[in-house]
Amino acid sequence: MEIFELILLMLSAVFLSNVLSRFLPSIAVPLIQVLLGIILAIPLGDHTMDLNPELFLLLFMAPILFNDGASTDKKSLWKNRKAILSLSIGLVFVTVGILGAFIHYLIPAISFAAAFALAAALAPTDAVAVGALAEKVRVPHKIMHILEGESLINDASGLVSFQFAVLALVTGTFSFMTAGTSFLLLSLGGIVLGAVLSLLKIMLMRGLRQLGIENMTSFMLMEILLPFLIFMVAEKIGVNGILAVVSGGMVHSFSYKRMNPEIAQLNLLSKNTWSVIIFSLNGLVFVLLGTQLPQIMTAIWQDSSIHRSMLFVYILGITCLLLGLRFLWILFFRNYEENPKVDLVSRLKNTFLYTVAGVRGTITLVSALSLPFVLGNGNAFPERDLLIFIAAGVIITTLLLANFTLPLFAEKKEVVAADHTTDIALLRDIVRQLQAYKTDENLAEMNIVLNMYNDRIFSLMEHKEVSATEKELRRLIQEWQLENTRKLVFERKIDTGVGFSLMMRLGKRLYIQTRADKYRARMRYRQLLNHRIRDFRIVPLSFEERRKERAKLQNENNQFVVQKLQELDTSKFNPEIISLYLMNFERTLFNRENKKEKDSEAFQTAVDLASQIERETIQRYFEKGEITRKEMKVYRDNLLAIESSFRLEW
Repeated sequence: MEIFELILLMLSAVFLSNVLSRFLPSIAVPLIQVLLGIILAIPLGDHTMDLNPELFLLLFMAPILFNDGASTDKKSLWKNRKAILSLSIGLVFVTVGILGAFIHYLIPAISFAAAFALAAALAPTDAVAVGALAEKVRVPHKIMHILEGESLINDASGLVSFQFAVLALVTGTFSFMTAGTSFLLLSLGGIVLGAVLSLLKIMLMRGLRQLGIENMTSFMLMEILLPFLIFMVAEKIGVNGILAVVSGGMVHSFSYKRMNPEIAQLNLLSKNTWSVIIFSLNGLVFVLLGTQLPQIMTAIWQDSSIHRSMLFVYILGITCLLLGLRFLWILFFRNYEENPKVDLVSRLKNTFLYTVAGVRGTITLVSALSLPFVLGNGNAFPERDLLIFIAAGVIITTLLLANFTLPLFAEKKEVVAADHTTDIALLRDIVRQLQAYKTDENLAEMNIVLNMYNDRIFSLMEHKEVSATEKELRRLIQEWQLENTRKLVFERKIDTGVGFSLMMRLGKRLYIQTRADKYRARMRYRQLLNHRIRDFRIVPLSFEERRKERAKLQNENNQFVVQKLQELDTSKFNPEIISLYLMNFERTLFNRENKKEKDSEAFQTAVDLASQIERETIQRYFEKGEITRKEMKVYRDNLLAIESSFRLEW
C-alpha cells in the first residue's frame, strides 16, 4: 500500500479516537488509539510503515518538544525549579542506572547497552497524559505545575540519555567520563543554538513587518518549519538537537509578548494550528504502535529464546521498579510541598499522586520505535521487538493504573453547568438594538448579521431547551398555515384544488406530530363539507395557472406567519428561534436581485454597525457592574477574534 494512503488511514484513526473518547471518557485516548491501530493492522497485513529511526525523531520529536517549550509556563517553571530539576534530571539518571541494570539481570538476553536504552526510553513522563488526567480529577495546582515542568525537562534529559545508550549499543563502547563531558558540551551547544536560531527568526519577522510585509500564511509556515530546521542544523553541527528544539520553543514564545492586532491574530492562528499538529502527531505515534504490535507479537512468540509466559511478569516487574524509584525519590526529597510541616497522611497522599501521575506516553514510544534495526557490526538488532513490546506494556500499565487509582487519592472534578445568563442577556440586548436599524433596503444583510448573533446565543443555551421550543414553534407555524389556507379557500381567494391539496398535507403532518383527532383525514373532509365545499366549482387549471396559484398561496401564508410571529410573546417562546423563523419567512417575502458588489458593501456596513453596538454594550454592562473587568476583557477579545475572521474573509 502506498505511504500516502497509509498515512490517511492512520489520521482517520486519530480522528475516530477523538470521537470515541467522548463516548468512552473512562478510557484514555492513547489506549483507544493503540486499539484502533491494531484493528487497522488486520487489513494492512504486511503493508506496515517502517520509518528510519533518525527520521522518526525528526518528524515527531522536533515539533512536539518545540511546542512543549513554547507553551510551558515560564514563571511556574522558575518558581518550582528545584523540584523540577530534581525529578527531571536527578531522578532520570538514577532511573536509567538502576532500571537498566535491573532489566539486564531480569532478562539476560538483553545486553547492558540495550537495557540502558530501554530504561532511558521509560524514564520521561508524558505531558499530554498528565493534562488529560487533570481533566478528570482535581490535582493541586503546585503538583500540576511541577508535573508539567518535569515532563518538559525530562523529555530532553531522557532522550539525551537514550541517544548515548543507543550510541553505546551500536558502537559497543562506552565511557562515563567521555559521556559526561560530551553530555555537558553537546547540551549547552544545543541550548545556545536553539535560542540563537529562534532569535534570528524573530528578528527576520520583525524586519519583514518594518518593510510593510504582513503575510500571516508565510509567518505561520515559517513557524512550523522552525523546529525541523533547528533539529537538522543541530544534528549537522553535532550538538544536541533535542535540547535545541526545547530552548528554541521557549525563546520563540517571547515573540508573542508584544501585543498589537497583527501579533494577536497570528498568536490565535498559531495556537489553533499547533493544537491540531500536536494532537495528530501524538495520535499517530500510538496508532502506529498499534499497527506494529501484531507483527512484534508474532516475532516474539516465534523466538524460542524468550520465555513467553514471563513477558507480562517482566512488564509488571519493570513498572513496579519504575514507579517505586519515583515514589522513594519524591518521599526522600521534600521540596515538593508548599507546607513542609504537613502531616504524614497528606504527605503520603501527595507522594502517591506524584508517583501515579508520572505516566509514560509519546516520548517513550517514539524512543522505542526509533531503536536501530542494525548494530554497528552490521548484524540485525534481535531484541528490538522485545524492547518495543516491553515499552508499550509499561505505557499501557501506567495509563491504566493512573486512570483507576488517581480518583481514589484526588477529588473528582465536579461537572458544573456553565451559567451563561449574563452572556445571553448581553447578546439579546445587542440583537434588540440591531433590530431598530433594519430597513427594506438592508433587510437581507441585517438578517445575516442577526442570524450570526442568534447562533452565538444558541451555542450558550441547553440543546434540550432549544429543541423543545423549536419543535413547538414549528407546530404552531403549520397550524397557522393550515388556518390561513382554510380561510382563503372558504373566501374563494385561492383555487380550491390548490388549497385543498396543501390542507391535506399540513393536516397529515400535524396529525403525525400531535395525534390530535381534529387533524384526521375524515375530520378535514367533514370540515370542508360543513362549509359547503361541494357547492364550489373546481375548474381544471393549466400548469402555469396552477404554479401562479401556489406562489400566491405561499406568499399569503408567509405574510400571515410573519404577522403571527411578530405577535408572539417572547417570554413564552425563545426569542432567537422566533427571530430565526421570522428571518426565513421574510427572506422569501423580500426576495430581491442579488448584486454582489452592493451586497458586499451593505453586509460589511452591517457587520461594522454590529461590532460598534457590541463594543458599546460591553462597556455599558461593565459600567453598570453587571460584568467584571476580567469578563469585559474576555468579551472584547472574543469580539476582536470575530472581527479578525471577517477581515480574513473579506
